Formats: sequence, structure tokens, C-alpha cells
Amino acid sequence: MKLQMKPIAYEQVTMAEAKRVHEGAPPDMTLEDWTKRRAGPDVHELIHEATSAWMRELPGEVRPVHLAERYPRIANKICALWMQPLRCAAYLSDLLIARRVRRKGFPAEVAMELGNLSIHYELLNPVGRPWQ
Repeated sequence: MKLQMKPIAYEQVTMAEAKRVHEGAPPDMTLEDWTKRRAGPDVHELIHEATSAWMRELPGEVRPVHLAERYPRIANKICALWMQPLRCAAYLSDLLIARRVRRKGFPAEVAMELGNLSIHYELLNPVGRPWQ
């Protein structure tokens, strides 16, 4: 038995039409309401005792005081990840890079603290250490 393929039906289109279909529609830039997805504002969360102890151990110039005051959830997470070099470095990097179009970013003093903390963390955990 010999198998035969059916001919493929096609229609002629311009190069511009083909390009538009190939590249797809432009991304939808509508704003998504993230407030309903979050557990609530950070101001209602408290700094954990472990986070306070971790912050006291940090050198004064890299201690994220403003971050802890304004975003305790983030400070608690950094503390929880601190002894996991790959995950902590990735989290710090993610905090510093805005990937969402409409993300406001952190206030200047918090962004500065995160940058200083990230540099300090890289000095403590250079790339190429055995666990990386």
C-alpha cells in the first residue's frame, strides 16, 4: 500500500501580512490589578527576630534599615535566603531589575540599600565558589 500526502491548501498573502502573522500581535499593554493578588500591604507585616539578628551582624554601611522599615516582607525573605548563595543572589538581582512594564521601583534610599547589600553579598559569595 502506497501512502500519499494530500496537497496543502494555501492562499497568497503579502510579505507584510506574513510577517505580522509570524511575529504575532503586539503584546497587550493593559494594566493588571496586582493589588488583589497580594496578601496585603507590607506595613502590616513585622520584621522577624531572625531578620533583626541578621541585620545587627551586617556592617553598618550595608544594613538595609529603610528596606526593613518599608518592606519587612522583603527583608525577611533576604534573611531567609542569605545562606543559600545562588538563590539569594538571584533574588537580590531580581529586586534590582524591573521586568514589569508598569513597576514603580523602590524609593531611592531603599534601592541604594539593595544595591549596597547586593555588592556586599557578591564579595562574600564570589562566583565560582564550590557550591555555585
